Amino acid sequence: MSMEDEMNSLYRKLAETVNDMIPEEWMECYLYAQISETGGGTYFFYNTNEQDYKYSLEIPFNEIDEDEFEAMEDLLYKFSKELREVFSENGQEPWYSFTMSLKRKGPFHIHFDYTDWFNTEYSFSDQMMIWKNKYLGEQSVDDSAKKIIKKYHIDFPQDPI
Repeated sequence: MSMEDEMNSLYRKLAETVNDMIPEEWMECYLYAQISETGGGTYFFYNTNEQDYKYSLEIPFNEIDEDEFEAMEDLLYKFSKELREVFSENGQEPWYSFTMSLKRKGPFHIHFDYTDWFNTEYSFSDQMMIWKNKYLGEQSVDDSAKKIIKKYHIDFPQDPI
């Protein structure tokens, strides 16, 4: 199987798994995965209208079985890790994170980030805040959050996240 075929298969598996995890009709979804040699994780946000995004970890378990949900979370991580391995196995530089944006009726987009966030001064919560600002358009009212986002844009003018 070619690298492109392997990647397309994994993109499909990721999209199908996210779709299965969302217990309601959704319009748009953003999946984030951060993977390194030592670990990582995945999460996603989705909306059911034009604005309000819901965090995957806040999906109420009265709408979906908790064990089934956790098994699908494990699949998201597994497929994301496999996607990174496809890059390595094909002589490509391994990325550290990616964002997949999905529209319920439309194309998907994927952005790979090669920044080793594990070796920066940005905490996971800082990264999430920066990511939400970029992809979800979330504007922070907190001064310390604004400073972190401003510092990120100075440190990383190419906006890699």
